[in-house]
Amino acid sequence: MISNMRCCESPFSYHRRKTREVVIGDPARGGVIIGGDHPVVKQSMLTCDTMDTAESVKQTLDLVVVGCQIVRITAPTVKDAANLQNIVAELHKRGCFVPIVADIHFKPEAAMEAVKWVEVVRVNPGNYADSKKFATKEYTDEQYTAELKRIEEKFTPLVLECIRLKRCLRIGTNHGSLSDRIMNRYGDTPLGMIESALEFARICRKHNFHNFKFSLKSSNPKVMIECYRLLVARWNRRGGLELPDPSRRHRSGRGRGWPHQERHRHRLAAVRRPGRHHPRFAHRGFAA
Repeated sequence: MISNMRCCESPFSYHRRKTREVVIGDPARGGVIIGGDHPVVKQSMLTCDTMDTAESVKQTLDLVVVGCQIVRITAPTVKDAANLQNIVAELHKRGCFVPIVADIHFKPEAAMEAVKWVEVVRVNPGNYADSKKFATKEYTDEQYTAELKRIEEKFTPLVLECIRLKRCLRIGTNHGSLSDRIMNRYGDTPLGMIESALEFARICRKHNFHNFKFSLKSSNPKVMIECYRLLVARWNRRGGLELPDPSRRHRSGRGRGWPHQERHRHRLAAVRRPGRHHPRFAHRGFAA
């Protein structure tokens, strides 16, 4: 099935795929637009405790000085998410309106708090409404459908708040944190990562919400490249010319030094310019 799918016009020449524009914040006041014909946006993340307002503000301003256009801040708890209000307020006092992304894991209630204060909320489908207990279970179609309904009930309130407040969502799937439900049906595969992300995307579209983007992260460069290409190929097959730009392209996990930087460079080159870099990846799973 996958062999009959295409991820680009040609594996031998570069052509940027036309995507839906996603608006992050107010473009007239520090916000950005990604997708469409807009250039790639530079983003980075803070390394300090989110409850340390002063340091969070300092690191954000430092990143803006060196050219970052979006800044991501972790918000693992409701308390952290609530403190985003203080961080954003202090940034605005200093004339900085860079869009802030709240990085959410595990707690829908933290996402509901963060969406009040920041331009983007990042959710991980693997742990936003699902669990990871490394359990083996065979789901019937009826049981699987019931689980999807449960996920929709947990995720829909955030989608509706994003619509009301004109926020953006980042649907960020991690190779290392796929849910037990996805693992048991699709395995530890790129297809599982794609389906995990698309489940949340379908809920967004059900409510006519399109201001979201995808992120598919893996420490394995081949897996990450395969994921993005499979995602685009599946959407092309459906005639979906409105796929949100999978703009957040990077490796998962931390590392320093030449080996890590080199792997990171190869990932970005292969995903951004299929056919011109790494010919061994150009044909993986897709027909020319």
